Amino acid sequence: MSASDSFGRQLLLALGRFTSVSGPERVAGGRWQQFMGALTRRTFAFSGPGLTEALARSVLARMFGAVRVAELERLHVQVLEQEQRVAERLRRPGRPLDFAELRALHERSWQTAELAKASLDGARSTEQTIGEAIRTTHRAIETEQAGGGRGVSAMRQTLEALHVDRDVVRTYRDRYRQDLSRLIVETGRLRDFIGANCGPEGRRWHQTLLARTRAHQGERQ
Repeated sequence: MSASDSFGRQLLLALGRFTSVSGPERVAGGRWQQFMGALTRRTFAFSGPGLTEALARSVLARMFGAVRVAELERLHVQVLEQEQRVAERLRRPGRPLDFAELRALHERSWQTAELAKASLDGARSTEQTIGEAIRTTHRAIETEQAGGGRGVSAMRQTLEALHVDRDVVRTYRDRYRQDLSRLIVETGRLRDFIGANCGPEGRRWHQTLLARTRAHQGERQ
């Protein structure tokens, strides 16, 4: 088996473990040369900070599928809108307090945040898998150079493509995480506002929620 064939098999094994937010997805195709061709038939002028929105969408659609990317975008919009709803409600404390209304608003915010966390977990797993593929490619280049280096050019193209992919996923995660963090902060403020301003019913709800949160954190440790 040639060094190029060995590299291709190692890379397919690494990329075959891509895990999107919707579950495992394996790279389609048979021979590694076909996969390499599909992977490298792109331009790489927008690597790093210069990534364009169009390129980012293209990479995410290839990784997760266009339908799933659309779902992620809708969820991201929900995160932003829900954060705005909570912030707006907290800016108007003089409005008559309705425990049921505020509790429902908190519940929607919490559910939206949980869905967004799952999306970020999937993106983090994908980024880690790309990192593994990058390391595999670096090792393969060193091996190929020691054996004559005829396949190095194609491998470097693959390496550059993988770096673009990782940049896209990392940027997506960072932006999403910032928006999610704001939603989590506002949801916590709403929780405490309910506990402080909705009478005995609100205080009991607040205490129960805090106890449940502490128990959940204890289970995770």
